[in-house]
Order: sequence, then structure tokens, then C-alpha cells
Amino acid sequence: MAKDVTTYTLRQALAAKVEDHIEIAVEAEDGTKFKIRATSEQLDALTGDLESILDGDEAGDA
Repeated sequence: MAKDVTTYTLRQALAAKVEDHIEIAVEAEDGTKFKIRATSEQLDALTGDLESILDGDEAGDA
């Protein structure tokens, strides 16, 4: 990752469809709150990445 990226530990995240995009409201453990706007296509790609990571973790557990 780039040096200018701040890492937060997730406390909570909620998602909602708003008009033509999806918003994910995020709260970090330190109380920082922010919102992410994304298209369905962007979230489909992210979901695929997460599924691959989780599937890899499960394969390592077996």
C-alpha cells in the first residue's frame, strides 16, 4: 500500500442503495466515520475479491 493510506480497524459498516449507486457507511474503532459511494460494478468486483480471499482462508483451514 502507498504511504499516504490510513488504516482503520472496522467497528461497523452498513450499506444502502441510493438512487443509482450504493453507499457504505463505515465506523472505525477510533470513532472515525466515513461514507463510500460505489457503483454496482465496483462492488461486484470487490465482492469477488473478498470471496476469493475467504475461500483461500477456508482452504488453508482444511
